[in-house]
Amino acid sequence: MDIEWALVFFTLLTCLSVGVFAGVAASEWKDGAEAVRKSGAFLALAALVAGGLASVLHLGHPERIFGAFGHPTSGIFLEALLMGLFGLGVVLYILALRRKAAAGVRKAIATVGMLPAVCLAFAVGYTYVMPSRPAWDTPMLPFLYLASAFVTGYFAYAVLSAGREGAEGAFIRKVTLNSLILQAVFIAAFVAHLATVAHPDASRSAGRVLAGGLAPLFWLGVVIVGTLIPGWLALRAHRDGRPIPLAGARLGLLCVLAGGVAFRALMFAVGSAVREFF
Repeated sequence: MDIEWALVFFTLLTCLSVGVFAGVAASEWKDGAEAVRKSGAFLALAALVAGGLASVLHLGHPERIFGAFGHPTSGIFLEALLMGLFGLGVVLYILALRRKAAAGVRKAIATVGMLPAVCLAFAVGYTYVMPSRPAWDTPMLPFLYLASAFVTGYFAYAVLSAGREGAEGAFIRKVTLNSLILQAVFIAAFVAHLATVAHPDASRSAGRVLAGGLAPLFWLGVVIVGTLIPGWLALRAHRDGRPIPLAGARLGLLCVLAGGVAFRALMFAVGSAVREFF
């Protein structure tokens, strides 16, 4: 099927927003730098808004988005609800920072705000799970999107905190590395799913991904750029017990964002339906 670029960037930016705010929440509990938390909260809010705009622009008639809100069982309604709750949490946290609220209040807001955030990252992946598109009919997708949120978000937070990492540094490095490992496992599981998918077809086969027309996108974009390079950066920082240098953090962020785009494009490329009517 055709690549829906608006949805690619909607899910990427939404996951980025969730991951950055997870770094903010970790910093609150580990007494990190307030200036970094403030920058992280504003980045999370900006990425969330940009992702929402990308989602609306995907519609042929954006003005009809409000019609979807009248159907509480739809995926659009659930995503919009979770985005609203998460966005409210981020705004409340920013206000708490500006008003110099007590540490306990900030921690509570950040922690509660992470609940809809995690559900949102899971939901944007779960929306694609559907039997009519066999390649997507796997629970690996929502877990992969959740791992992607922490990977992209924590590298973005590493850029914000490079050179002034606080007590939360070791925790963030560990989470980043583990998230990359989990993301790699879920990607491998997704490719394995393609090899055993119901209603097999060449358009959604593992061979097309591993050795066919999609192989350059997979091996270069998803594996090398999106996984191995940031994985090496995260592993080296974790092994040395030091923060990722600013140049390395920027390189890692660019790589995980490019890898995220590559995987989402790959997912759409293999997302052919059981029966094509048009």
